[in-house]
Amino acid sequence: MNISMKRLFFISLLLGMLSPVLQTAKADGVLHVAFSEAFSSNNVTGGRDGDYGAGSGTPHYDLDGWSGTNTNKVYGANKCIRIGTSTDNGTCSTPEIVLIGTAKTATLTFNAAGWSSGTNKLTVTANEGVTLSGDTEVTLGNSTWTSYTVTVTLTTAKSVQLTFTGKRGFLDDVKVQETVTAINAPTLSDGFYFWPKTTEAIATSNITLTPSDSTTVYYTTDGSEPSSSNGAVATMTSNIVINGTTTVKAIGYYGSVVSSVVSSTYTQGSTVNSISAFRDLSVDTEARLFLDDDNSHEARVLYYDETRHQLFVRDQTGALCIDFGSTATFNPTPQYNQHIAGWVVGRRADDSGLPKLVATDNTTTSYLAIANQVTEGQTAPKDINLAYIDDNVADWVVLQDMRVGTDVAVTDRFGTGSYTGALTDLSGIVIPNGGDKLIAPVTQNGIPGVVYVIDETKSFVAPASDINHVTVRLNRTLSSDNWNTFAVPFDIASLDGYIREFDEADGNVLKFKNASSIVAGTPYLVKPAADIVNPTYSDVTLSATAAQTITKGDYSFAAIYQPTDLATDKTELFLKTDGKLYYPTALGTQLRGMRAFFRAPAGVTARVLVFDDELTEIQKMSTVDSHSDQVYDLQGRPVSVSASMPKGIYVVRGKKIVIR
Repeated sequence: MNISMKRLFFISLLLGMLSPVLQTAKADGVLHVAFSEAFSSNNVTGGRDGDYGAGSGTPHYDLDGWSGTNTNKVYGANKCIRIGTSTDNGTCSTPEIVLIGTAKTATLTFNAAGWSSGTNKLTVTANEGVTLSGDTEVTLGNSTWTSYTVTVTLTTAKSVQLTFTGKRGFLDDVKVQETVTAINAPTLSDGFYFWPKTTEAIATSNITLTPSDSTTVYYTTDGSEPSSSNGAVATMTSNIVINGTTTVKAIGYYGSVVSSVVSSTYTQGSTVNSISAFRDLSVDTEARLFLDDDNSHEARVLYYDETRHQLFVRDQTGALCIDFGSTATFNPTPQYNQHIAGWVVGRRADDSGLPKLVATDNTTTSYLAIANQVTEGQTAPKDINLAYIDDNVADWVVLQDMRVGTDVAVTDRFGTGSYTGALTDLSGIVIPNGGDKLIAPVTQNGIPGVVYVIDETKSFVAPASDINHVTVRLNRTLSSDNWNTFAVPFDIASLDGYIREFDEADGNVLKFKNASSIVAGTPYLVKPAADIVNPTYSDVTLSATAAQTITKGDYSFAAIYQPTDLATDKTELFLKTDGKLYYPTALGTQLRGMRAFFRAPAGVTARVLVFDDELTEIQKMSTVDSHSDQVYDLQGRPVSVSASMPKGIYVVRGKKIVIR
């Protein structure tokens, strides 16, 4: 009910109680004036003063909620309003009007007059679910006031809103009245079990008693029959406090019209005051779980499983699954991070080790308040060690660096799973499975349920097929001080710095060209603008593509995702932070993962890396003396210095020189 409707309701109620004009006894019932508008606040010319060619003021209404303004081509006149102009229709609508009789029928009367000349019409319509009959479309008499009557019937609507539309017509004395022969009984909360908030012997609870529309209600709490001479009065919605098991009876009155009696019995039960206390109950015990809203028992929503109607909650003492199934419903639907306070009745159950509160016939959410976070911090998962998983059943936890299928089992109970062999960070609810404990990942508050981890020191297991829209965390540092070899099993759209990919081999010169992005499986040389330390990438596709080897001429650039042993025959080389290529000298030398290495012909004394046709560094072997004055070409061969030397790039003492 909107504000205008409420105001109208209470005005109608007050007038109905005090004014014999609005509430009149009739042989066949009581007359109820549901709406009456006289437009008495309009004090300009036109209409009631006999001037039927005027009326151009701002419209005023005795009752709030009318919609007509000058913009709607509605104008103030003398103790009335004018609707429309000579060319345009005007329109205005009443507030919502409430009928109190069970018949839901009423009579609309109004007075209207036409402009001093021309043919002027007025039409009355209503909202959906209301039918009108009678003078719904009339031709107005020029300079003449006429009374009109319309029958109003509510078919499916709970209230009526009338709209008047026309050109150059005056409107006055709009009234809706009904003959009330029967009224609805008041509404009383259904009977329920209720429990004390603490351990006192007598429980206190509130019940809601709502009068039907404008009726006056008498109620009793001692089991006696209510009447106008017996019981307390409730003229509007009332919260009645009861103590212990109580039967409440109520009856409604509107003048001489009386409703039937309604009755409900409310029965006291028992309670527990925390999640841990409920978990300690014997299986199949029915009780009320009371969750206070103070810091000691504050309960927060961890996750809501819409498929199973199961709510996972945590207070200061533990976690619990509230399982309503099809017996009851949450209203509104709980959302992550909300507060839960109040109480809920249910049966203590155990589902393969999962502690539950299961709905019964006595379960109701009427007294379970669900509210959004205001100033409190975000509810977060517990960061635990795997050894403590048994202590956190039904709770939201985080486990890092877990190997799926080896360290922990993962279930896609909530639609987010993983694959066997994947190294992961898991954020989810601990779900028992007989004697085992499973993690059911959940994604919320920016925390993904599964983060795929690629660790430079650990083996990597690729998925059987691409997995879209995942989060990947790397255990790898890319230094901004030097070039880094780099390869990962997912695309990276951009990197702040430089990316180079193997382009061609010209003799012993390995040429790299600029690249704008990282493609899954491809080896690169990268030099970021700033150090990148253990980065996390969101919404990427983890690719099933194997690490690729790019071969140009006699040389190859091979990507690896995991630690890899390099050959010791001087054909496999790795790049160090000093910008030089080295080969391993002992068996078991490993190159860490997410890198790339070079394969080269044996016996070559020098290799050169060229980026975008610019020599950046000669990678020296032991046969090239970087401390002598000997001059070398780009293939590492010594050359004689003379005035007739060909133009080109040479190396002296490990430095580049250009002869033009």
